[in-house]
Amino acid sequence: MQTPRREFLSGVIAGSAALGLGWSGHCRIESSEVAALNAARQQAAHRRRRVIFNNDGDDIWQKGADTVEDFLAVRHTPLLGTHVDSIFYSTTQSFNFFTHDTKVAEVFRSQNGSFVGNNLTAFLQQGTDGLRMSCEFAHQHGLESMWTLRMNDIHDAWTAAFRPEWKQADPTRIMSTPEESQKFADRRRLWSLVDFEHPDVEPRLLQIIKEVLTNYPIDGIELDFLRAPFYFRTSFAGRPATAAQTDILTRLVYNVRKLVLRESARQGKPFLLAARVPATPAAGQRIGIDIAEWLQEELVDVVSLGGGYITFDLPIADMVSLAKSHDVAVYPCLSQSGLMYRPPRGENGKQPPAAWFGAAARLWRDGADGIYTFNLFPGPGDVDRDYAKHVLGTIGSADMLNSQTLMYAISDAGQWMPSHFWAKDVADFSQALPLELKANEFARRSMNVPEDLSGAGFDVTAELRVDFTGLTTDSTPEILFGSANFGPTGGGESVAGVKRHVCQVPVQAIRQGPNRVMVKTKDAGAKLVGAELWIRR
Repeated sequence: MQTPRREFLSGVIAGSAALGLGWSGHCRIESSEVAALNAARQQAAHRRRRVIFNNDGDDIWQKGADTVEDFLAVRHTPLLGTHVDSIFYSTTQSFNFFTHDTKVAEVFRSQNGSFVGNNLTAFLQQGTDGLRMSCEFAHQHGLESMWTLRMNDIHDAWTAAFRPEWKQADPTRIMSTPEESQKFADRRRLWSLVDFEHPDVEPRLLQIIKEVLTNYPIDGIELDFLRAPFYFRTSFAGRPATAAQTDILTRLVYNVRKLVLRESARQGKPFLLAARVPATPAAGQRIGIDIAEWLQEELVDVVSLGGGYITFDLPIADMVSLAKSHDVAVYPCLSQSGLMYRPPRGENGKQPPAAWFGAAARLWRDGADGIYTFNLFPGPGDVDRDYAKHVLGTIGSADMLNSQTLMYAISDAGQWMPSHFWAKDVADFSQALPLELKANEFARRSMNVPEDLSGAGFDVTAELRVDFTGLTTDSTPEILFGSANFGPTGGGESVAGVKRHVCQVPVQAIRQGPNRVMVKTKDAGAKLVGAELWIRR
């Protein structure tokens, strides 16, 4: 029988205001100390985070990163001088398998195959690891250090080395089997997902979290519910989570919150609890996340939004309004995975920094407190380092973005994103490209432009790039943008696997907010696969 939600949540506010017995149970926290901790936690929750840098932790097996200095040089030292104010460091390789020093869970020490450069064992012998080095670096440079726990990571579904003994010991803890997964071409390929209805899951997570809070000088913990966003057999099968399942996740977050508060009282330190959740309350509810309840009951201090796959059209307005009504800061995510030129528009090359700038500008306009980056790493290699530093040194300032050449676009799902199983179920791709076109009929999409260009000077120009597949050689598509009608546009050039038509857009034709993009072609089977608006200053 499930404990009624209000019953198990009823003590959380009291728990944050009057912590009572400390972690050991032997000393009572004075009310003045409780008040000071609460004030310090509130201050920490609202510290400046222009950019949150998520580091997935695989820098620990970077070849040659076998000293503290060389390890930090891969992804930490290049952050200095950028807008990064907070480092969220992950050690999760799959559920119960980590690259930090743990006696509770399993330590990933493999040096086989692609992990031949795994430096973890050598660092552990020196009394350190990636998380500890990241913490110490952050604090040395006045940055926030958070441990991000990937709640249901499933990289072991295709990398056998990441398969923990904990899952193998009891197959009922996971959703499926490798053999069964081959029958499907959807989320059910992620056979190694942990079933959060299993009674072993919550106690194991609480043990893991308690150990990290006790042993590492972190500023808090992020519960990353988007890696991967399936927690129950219903959502694994494509059905919405039930009310009872939603209560299970809420109870888990409540118990993590209680643990964090108790450890905060024991150490006299205001640990924070953050959560990365889907960008809309409805998308969260579908997989069992009742973010409205979590905020109402003050379970989380910081919220990060989305997986970064819907880059230019991420619908954050409802979540921003909800979170700010509870005085909680919001950090929407942009991911390098969502800012690639994937087939048919390219072979997984990075989109230019201007794309990051355009996507970030809209998030700032829609109320973001900062930008959360994912899979954006400054190295190894000078090209990647320069690219990432340029992005990380620009997107944290809305004012700086207003002076940049930037690119706005209609989000491009390509041929890859809809099959990205942990992206598509918690993001709305219905308005993304590609868009199939009917011969001789206009098709319409909207492009968001966050800035007001009505007063732009002559030094500001706008260029629209529209990409098609399936056009015949002599095709002259009709293109409209906002109030500008470019009529039939002949010519075009071949770029990667598409035919691109370029139009110079009068700046006065661009409105702040949604702008219609309409195209028509005589060709049956053609697709609109890309639409970019470049603003040059």
